[in-house]
Amino acid sequence: MRVHDRDQRARRARRGRLRRADPGLEVKVRECDTDVAVGLLLAGETDIAVIEPTADAPPPGDPRFDREELLAEVLDLMVPAGHPLARGGAVRLEDAAAEPWIVVTPDGCDHCQQVTAYCAAAGFAPRIEHDATSWSAIWALVGSGLGVSLVPRLADGPGDAAVVRVPLTGASVPARRVLTCVRRGARGHPLVARGLQALREAVPERCAPSAPGPRTAA
Repeated sequence: MRVHDRDQRARRARRGRLRRADPGLEVKVRECDTDVAVGLLLAGETDIAVIEPTADAPPPGDPRFDREELLAEVLDLMVPAGHPLARGGAVRLEDAAAEPWIVVTPDGCDHCQQVTAYCAAAGFAPRIEHDATSWSAIWALVGSGLGVSLVPRLADGPGDAAVVRVPLTGASVPARRVLTCVRRGARGHPLVARGLQALREAVPERCAPSAPGPRTAA
């Protein structure tokens, strides 16, 4: 069973579930970008890809793939402890328009592109001043007072970082969708089905799709 994705937290959970259910089952997990995961899927070198529907993902209607929504997750605004936006509960994304922004290094993932798009939807262009290669570094930079960021609700960081996660409200609440993607016709294979079930069981209830969505060509 080979799974390729970019979510370290979910990887640990599902690998543990599969190993406990069948200690003899070999599970290989690799973190990589969406375009790499899709290429490995096409080459038959992986069985399941966990992706976001970004520009690097297969276009809708691609007959080579079968995809299904795995989770829907809102993003929170992360600010330094003591920041004015941390004092009054939920805020609008546009309330952070004047802040310096911190993103994941553009070459590392789609976070920078997503932050730019979310902010544009809220009516402003973010002033990006810093970038880092990991969520722990993002936590540290925000905790040092160097700016604010958007972080997935499931993302973890150092417990001692001086940051506050502020929920967002209003018409422009950022959210992301995560999909499972397999080769068309492979979803019913017993091992693939077990892997997909482990993925679904690893999703916290608050992030699970409201109802099982129809499978579509990716």
